[in-house]
Amino acid sequence: MIPKNIQITFVGMEPTEALKEYSIEKISKHKELLSEATSIEIYLKETVSKRGVKNDFRIDINVYLPNAKVRVEEIGKDMYANIDKASDVLARRLKRYNERKDFWEGEEPWKVLEAEVLNGKDEDIDDTHYSYMPKIITRKEIKSLEQYEELESIERMELLGYNQMMFRNRDTNRICMVYKREQGGYGLVELIKT
Repeated sequence: MIPKNIQITFVGMEPTEALKEYSIEKISKHKELLSEATSIEIYLKETVSKRGVKNDFRIDINVYLPNAKVRVEEIGKDMYANIDKASDVLARRLKRYNERKDFWEGEEPWKVLEAEVLNGKDEDIDDTHYSYMPKIITRKEIKSLEQYEELESIERMELLGYNQMMFRNRDTNRICMVYKREQGGYGLVELIKT
């Protein structure tokens, strides 16, 4: 059963009943995967600044489940095509969530394979789960974080060819991570003490 409180929000575009109904129809195809969803948010956006470019329209779908949140985002020139793609990606992610339900509920411990275990074929690891388990290829331990200003950290990350970088903010003394965003630009995560 799909939650009754599906919230559809139009941002930067005229709300149309046709898009609203099409979104609900596509999401409703996955009702068996959405049986535990507590709420669903759908954002249909038109980016005015990108008008005339292939990335005019965007759909964001947030599905709230008891132990997790599933998020899907699609960008393109046709909103109906974006809804179709987002619906397919949502189905895959919900299926993955449901397959790992015992882990999310704490009944099974989370396992991550190290590269050495993969190469050495650890006896305790079940072969059937290799394709489903994340595999850590490298592990790096650091004793301290370098202090940088925000822009300096971006420049250093770019020079090293990384997509993200941890550092200690020289101005605030907080632990931070700067990262490249898929949509362009950069993001900054700052650890604050509560």
